[in-house]
Amino acid sequence: MTYKILRYWLNICLFLRIIINFEARNIMHSLISNSMSLQIGALQDMQRQLTTTQSEVLMDLIQRQTGQIIFSGIGKSGHIAHKITSSIKSLGINATFLHASEAMHGDIGPLKRHDLAFLISNSGETPEILALQYQLKQRKIPTITLTRNHTNSVAMQADLNLIAGSSIEADSDSILPTSSTTCALVMGDAITIAIAKNHAFSKTVFAKNHPHGNLGLNALKPLKTQLQSVPIINTDTPLQQVLSQLLSGHQGCVLVGSQQQLQGLITEGDLNRAISRNPQHWQNIPAKEIMSVNPITLNDNHTVHDAEQLMQQHNINTIVIVYHNNIQHISGVYTRIYRKKI
Repeated sequence: MTYKILRYWLNICLFLRIIINFEARNIMHSLISNSMSLQIGALQDMQRQLTTTQSEVLMDLIQRQTGQIIFSGIGKSGHIAHKITSSIKSLGINATFLHASEAMHGDIGPLKRHDLAFLISNSGETPEILALQYQLKQRKIPTITLTRNHTNSVAMQADLNLIAGSSIEADSDSILPTSSTTCALVMGDAITIAIAKNHAFSKTVFAKNHPHGNLGLNALKPLKTQLQSVPIINTDTPLQQVLSQLLSGHQGCVLVGSQQQLQGLITEGDLNRAISRNPQHWQNIPAKEIMSVNPITLNDNHTVHDAEQLMQQHNINTIVIVYHNNIQHISGVYTRIYRKKI
């Protein structure tokens, strides 16, 4: 009897434990989901408050800046300012993170009037940021502030204030820097993109500044190690067969001629244009009528970086790779999407 009672209570305890764990998982899921929803809502509010005029003023200030770009903040805002600075420096652009407190003890010395400063403060009342802003104004350095409204002290003294914060955080007590820091980070990344556009930034520059990153390492690889198979057709091959080659191999292009004699190149774009010009009878058009004669070539000892630069220079997406500068010996094809060899 005692054993049955004990087993009965053990089953009840096990059942209660299952219920409690289930509820705990539901609570955790709800907390995470609600946090995401609140932060998404804060981002949407920030986007709605960004005006065309503000974007124009931002770009004007960026274009007029000829010195360094400065980012500053305190606490979590400081970490975000540091991240944005690192992103901009990776573009090869002169950017500096300035600690607001250290600035008041000598670090502000190198700053000049042709610089541009971004100050991050959710409340817009951070004493260190206000003190730094005053010193920047004394040096006639324009300031762009990222705060949660336009009525705070920092915003009202700025050349441009962007809403990049939130008065409602994503935790249940609305005290943890969550929605506010997310907004500041997203706005900072958007500003980084604007600066990159103004400085004509390219993927090649990014790779050069990240030699040990994935993109940088790939950029330094020899072209011949990046190639796979690509089909070769003769000059009389009808476009119906060319289309089949493109669709079956997913190469994005075909070579015309032979491995020992390159006569031309046909890309998906060439085929699409031919079909558009002659939608009724394109199938029997020979390859020689639409191929690109004398396509751009590159030695297979060059790097991916070299190929990317050459494509950018000629505004093309495909390069024929040859063996030791010998146009009669084709190694393969390099494109922005595909890396194929014979």
